[in-house]
Amino acid sequence: MQVNRPSLAIEPLPLRPWRVAVPRRARNVAARGVQYALGVALLIVYIVPFAWMILGSLRLETEIFQFTYPLSWHTFVPVVWSVKNFLDILGLSPEGRSFGLDFGRALGFTALVSAGVVVSSLIFNTMGAYFFARLEFPRKDLVLLFVIATLLIPFEAVMVPLYIVVRTLHLQDTYWALVLPWYASPFVIFALIQFFKEIPRELDEAATMDGASHLGILRHVIVPNALPGLITTALLEFQFIWNLFYWPLIAVGRKDLQTIQVAIAQQTTQTQVYWGRIFAGSVLASVPVIILFLLLQRYYIKGVVMSGLKG
Repeated sequence: MQVNRPSLAIEPLPLRPWRVAVPRRARNVAARGVQYALGVALLIVYIVPFAWMILGSLRLETEIFQFTYPLSWHTFVPVVWSVKNFLDILGLSPEGRSFGLDFGRALGFTALVSAGVVVSSLIFNTMGAYFFARLEFPRKDLVLLFVIATLLIPFEAVMVPLYIVVRTLHLQDTYWALVLPWYASPFVIFALIQFFKEIPRELDEAATMDGASHLGILRHVIVPNALPGLITTALLEFQFIWNLFYWPLIAVGRKDLQTIQVAIAQQTTQTQVYWGRIFAGSVLASVPVIILFLLLQRYYIKGVVMSGLKG
């Protein structure tokens, strides 16, 4: 006779929600804490040197490196606040006038050069990008590869031949020596190609049926729809020209055509480095670029998101 014995198997108890939720919530909090910590670290890395430069420009020359070690409150905060460095570089003080300093003129001329390069670059590079992005012709990819390959050539390799060309055209020591060599940029062409490819080709076909030429399509279809991309590349080009040093130093020797980066570099002499003037000049050189970016940042962010420039 077979007897049914009770089973000794123990059924697992159901897990309660809080036993799973707590570790998951803890992991989310930990991950968020790591993100915040990384963000604060990056903020410190980028902001602290810039803040030290700004506060250093408001110190006396003898005080700049006096409190760098050991680290203390006065490492960043001046003991004696002074605007003498700004008065010197702007030529508003007797010492600044004796040295012939006029950073205001250098800022204005650098802005004029940067604006000229940006305008000419947008005109010619927009047409070049339209040529590669919207038109069909044999060996187009090979020609585009050749254009992009010029990005790999360092400027030091073409600096001397470029100066010979400028001197042959009798453009040295002129405004055009700082503008004409940069009117065409393979980087801007490549960047604009990515923007133009995002525009539907049906718009080109509709404009062609209405009788528009290639120039009309570029003006009335491509440019309005690629406005964020054009502003993004304009900002990058403006910053590039604004920070140029070697070419303005070589191509122009006249003091009235001196750019801001060259003017800052000339505060370093064989006998002394005027750190206060360098800091003050760097602050003045940073302000226009920062203001321009803040005014156009929404176009810049939109352009980066829409283009192939995103990482």
